[in-house]
Amino acid sequence: MFLRLRSGDGITEFELPSESIFKVLEGKPLPVAGEEKALVEAALANPIGAAPLREMVKKGETACIIVGDMTRLWVRHHLLLPPILNELNKGGIDDKDICILFATGDHREQTPEEHRLLMGEEAYSRVRAYDHRAHRQEEMVYLGTTAYQTPVYVNRRAVEADRLILTGGIVYHFLAGWGGGKKAVIPGIASYETIMRNHSLALHREPGKGLNPLVRAGKMQNNPCSEDMLQGTEMAGPDFLVNTIIDEERHRIAGVVAGHYRTAHKQGCEYVSSHFAVTLKEQAELVIASCGGYPKDINFYQTYKTLYHANFALQKGGTMILLSESREGLGNEDFAQIFTRYRHNREREEALRQRYTIGGHMGYHTALLAEEKDILVISSLPDELVKNMGLLPVKSAAQALAFVRQKHGGIPPAYIMPQGGTTFPLWQD
Repeated sequence: MFLRLRSGDGITEFELPSESIFKVLEGKPLPVAGEEKALVEAALANPIGAAPLREMVKKGETACIIVGDMTRLWVRHHLLLPPILNELNKGGIDDKDICILFATGDHREQTPEEHRLLMGEEAYSRVRAYDHRAHRQEEMVYLGTTAYQTPVYVNRRAVEADRLILTGGIVYHFLAGWGGGKKAVIPGIASYETIMRNHSLALHREPGKGLNPLVRAGKMQNNPCSEDMLQGTEMAGPDFLVNTIIDEERHRIAGVVAGHYRTAHKQGCEYVSSHFAVTLKEQAELVIASCGGYPKDINFYQTYKTLYHANFALQKGGTMILLSESREGLGNEDFAQIFTRYRHNREREEALRQRYTIGGHMGYHTALLAEEKDILVISSLPDELVKNMGLLPVKSAAQALAFVRQKHGGIPPAYIMPQGGTTFPLWQD
C-alpha cells in the first residue's frame, strides 16, 4: 500500500503493508459556517456568559483592546477590530477613547507597518496603538501575587482603562493547555519578571527531574502554568473576550467565540477539541508524521508542534518518522543554541532554570524525547544539525523504513499523522 504525505511543496511516498497501518489520525474538517465578517458580528451579537459589549459600556469610559503581535498574524485581528470598535461606539465610547495594546509578551517592538498589517486599514486609521514593552518596569502596575508565587505586573494602559477587551486565537498550546483566552494577559501584556516566573512552572519543582508532567497541551485544570496565568488574568479584570478558530488549510476564520473571558474561551476550546482531538486506546511502536507541508514545516521550530503531538501516540522506545522540509533551517536562535551550548540534558535544564525561553524549552523537550525514542527526520537540514538535536537524519522514506525493519524486525502497526501540527492524540498514561 502506498502512503503519500506532504513535505514542503512536494510529496513523500511510503510503501507499507496494509496491515502495518494501524490507524490514520486526522481531525474533522471545520465546517464553513459563513463569511468571516458575519461570523464575528454574530458572535458579538450572541455573547457567551456575558451581556453584549455595547450594553456593558457607557459614554465617557475608556477601552483598551489587547491584540496579538506579528507571531499571531494568523488570528486575523484585522477582521475582529472594526466590529469591536463599532460595538464600543454603539455603547457610547468614542474612537478617541479607545486604544490597541499589542500583546508582544517578551517579543520585540513592532514597526508602524506591522501595526497597520495586524489591525487592518480601517482600525489603524481610527484608534491609537501601542506595543507592550515587558522590560519597561515603569510601564507596569503591580496587581498582586498568585498562589504560585508569581508577582503579577501588567501594562499600565490595560489596568487604567475602564474596559479591557481580550482578543486572540484558540489552538492547542504546550504550556497554557490552549492558546487564546488568558494568554492575552500573561504572557501578552505582563512584565518580563511575571512571564519568566510563570513559564518556569513548566519545569519540575525538583531540579534534575526535567519538565512538569502536569504542564501540557489540552490540559488547563491542575496545570500550574495555565492556572497561574488565569489567576493573574483575573487580577487584571477583563470585561470581554473575542477569540477566533482558524481553518489553517483555507487561512480563514471558521468560528468565533465572544463573551466572558473564561466561559467563552472554554466553549471555543471544546469546539477545537471536537474537531482536532483523536482518542487513542493504546500507543504504537511506530508513528509516521507530517506537518502538512509548507508553510507548516518552514523550519524545525514550527515542526516542534508535530513532534510534540506525535509523541503522545508513540510508545517509549518506539520509532517516529518525521517529515519536515525545514527550508529555513531551525528557525529560532534559542531553540538552536540549547543543543550546541550544552553537553547534555542536565545542563540544558539548569540553563532553562536560570533563563527560561520558549525556544529553549522546545529544544530541551526535543532532546529529552530523543533520549527515549528514535526520531528519524526526513528534511533538507544538514545531517550534522539534525544529529546535534539528538535526532537521526535519513534521506528517504525507503531509508527510514529500512531502519524500522532492522530495529523492530519488520514494520509494526503504525499511526499515520498527515496533519501532525493540528491533530492532537488524546491518550492518558
